[in-house]
Amino acid sequence: MASPRPSAPIRLYMPATGWGVPFATNAPFPLKLETWLRFAGLPCEVVTENNAKKGPKGKAPWIEDGEVTMGDSELVIDYLGQRYGIDLDAHLGPAERAVGLAWQRTFEEHYHQAFEHQLFFGRGGRARLDAFARGFPPLMRRLVPIALTAALHRQLVARGLGRHREHEVIAMGKADLDAFSVFLGDRHYALGDEPSTTDATTFGFLATTIYVEGDNPLFCHAASLDNLTAYCERIRARYFTETLPPARI
Repeated sequence: MASPRPSAPIRLYMPATGWGVPFATNAPFPLKLETWLRFAGLPCEVVTENNAKKGPKGKAPWIEDGEVTMGDSELVIDYLGQRYGIDLDAHLGPAERAVGLAWQRTFEEHYHQAFEHQLFFGRGGRARLDAFARGFPPLMRRLVPIALTAALHRQLVARGLGRHREHEVIAMGKADLDAFSVFLGDRHYALGDEPSTTDATTFGFLATTIYVEGDNPLFCHAASLDNLTAYCERIRARYFTETLPPARI
């Protein structure tokens, strides 16, 4: 039987923020999970942890819920939904759920590659790497960018996009953003008037794209799509009020 509420706040481990992103993390999958928790109304305590190897799957995010420690945002969402009787997609029909899953996979499996490529290898990438490295002890700050870029390059080549020229990667990422912009249209959320699991994913990726400072062409393109920016601002205003700038008097 599902418990109505956790006995204590769920501890959410995720890397720190930076690069102008106004949320507690600048990483898409951790922000996806935090967004889902906020959609679900589950109490959450964010724990900043830049060393993803400490997690049970060697990547971020991960949670502690009582005696349960679990990694991978998708598995965590499935677990929490069953544990606490939450289904953010209960208002959706089978076809809508299928479409939502397809968009989640688009962002997580394809757009994610273009995003990572431009985040660390595109315009402004070196400055972002250096800023990320400053969160580590002094002896590690010179090694982190070298190790991280080597690992990311191997991953991107293995997954496919890392084999392409930069302008091709940017074009592929822009195509994903353009497609979602057309699909979203003037709807408040991806699949209607209320948020779903799909919105947790798309917001996690779009928000960590749109709010990044600088003139990277992929990120600037996302910010130029008015309905995507408005979409992020709606979710931010409803669920992340503490990140909003102070009201002018």
